[in-house]
Amino acid sequence: MSQPTILLLEKFSFYSTCAVARRAVEMGFAVVVVAPTTIPEHLVKDQPFELIRTDDWSSANLSALYEQLASTRHIVGINTILGFFTGQGLLGMQVAELARQHGLPHNNPEALLRANNKYLMRQTLQQAGVYTIRHALAGNDAELEEAVRTVGFPLIIKPLVGVGSSFISRCTTLQQAREVLRHYLENVRKGYYAHFFAAHEYQDPRHGTRRFDPLSQVLVEEAIDGWELSVEFLCTEDTAYPVLIHDKLDVTQEAYCSYENLLVTPPVRLDETMQQRVRDYTVDVIRSLGLKNCFCHVELRYDSQGRPSVIEVNPRIGGMRVSDSFKTLANVDYADTFIRQTVGQPVDKPVVQKPEGLYGMMALYPRRGGVLRRITGLEQASAIPGMVDIAGYARPGDRVGGDYEEVFVVDAWFKGNSVADIHRIDEQIRAQVAVEVEVGA
Repeated sequence: MSQPTILLLEKFSFYSTCAVARRAVEMGFAVVVVAPTTIPEHLVKDQPFELIRTDDWSSANLSALYEQLASTRHIVGINTILGFFTGQGLLGMQVAELARQHGLPHNNPEALLRANNKYLMRQTLQQAGVYTIRHALAGNDAELEEAVRTVGFPLIIKPLVGVGSSFISRCTTLQQAREVLRHYLENVRKGYYAHFFAAHEYQDPRHGTRRFDPLSQVLVEEAIDGWELSVEFLCTEDTAYPVLIHDKLDVTQEAYCSYENLLVTPPVRLDETMQQRVRDYTVDVIRSLGLKNCFCHVELRYDSQGRPSVIEVNPRIGGMRVSDSFKTLANVDYADTFIRQTVGQPVDKPVVQKPEGLYGMMALYPRRGGVLRRITGLEQASAIPGMVDIAGYARPGDRVGGDYEEVFVVDAWFKGNSVADIHRIDEQIRAQVAVEVEVGA
């Protein structure tokens, strides 16, 4: 029998896919990566896997690629790192369906669509009896006025799908809400992540086929007070483990974006009873959606009534330094575990070790998009006491976003003995590291 082969399909995260593919090769698998035709040759050179380039991300083409490969290879797993909308479907859903059709380990395809569409996520929770806030859709002034009557003020207007906290606005008056909707409809196609905002359909058991167009619709939802958190899950075939809670110490809301600046774990504003309440609630969220065999990043607030309230559910590992957090505090290696999920190997129950002190993660985001000229100060920041690692994620000459969204350009993972230490290190990094972007270039 030929060598067991893993098929990785990813349109948007070739760097992360390469890291997982290399680990799979180390574990004894052959790997075939399906990626866009735009991937430059220098990124592919000397990689220990086979690359297939395509611009056709339709289910029909992905199925044809699978059949072609399966005729000469022993395929034991199919997966995707991010699985975002491509314009030809939700890649995560397509990959999960392909794996299901061929009897391979998979996530729940319908659950992936429900999680990636924030309106469907809330509808699913509501139908399951899991607490979620008031919400509605709007694509014009009349629909907005109806949504305001349903939701009330203060409210949040945000995209139905997407990443990077883009185009998120808090409104307290109808006039303000109208201006935000108008701004969104006029500018959403200019956003750095606009290519994720693809039209799609959902086969609703109650209402039949429902069509969504994130470029011409927004989600209007009740504003939630309280502390913002994230819960990092490891999901197996039948169990959802809420492994880590990150306490977002510094989140700022600016014109059309919410910026997550500084996070800490273990959480410092929740006692153990509150943390257990958060774990129990988010497990209910994951189970109601039906997610399995994946990492999952759940964002929520712990409100003034002591009630956890979900913001969004991302069926993939969290950004910034979440993978470092998994490794440091729970000895969970992301790439290794992802591969085990992909091929159906057992995944041990994560055991979190309470550290001495606290771990923090921070990020620097350009506030305007353009061409990156330079990042300075990384070497000096790496010498800050408590620093574990700091890195930049773009090279001079790269185009970066920032007009309407979070775009990770620098992030760091560090350790302190107290909350004051975490804040001090964050302030030192921001004083020493500069990101220079040529706006409009």
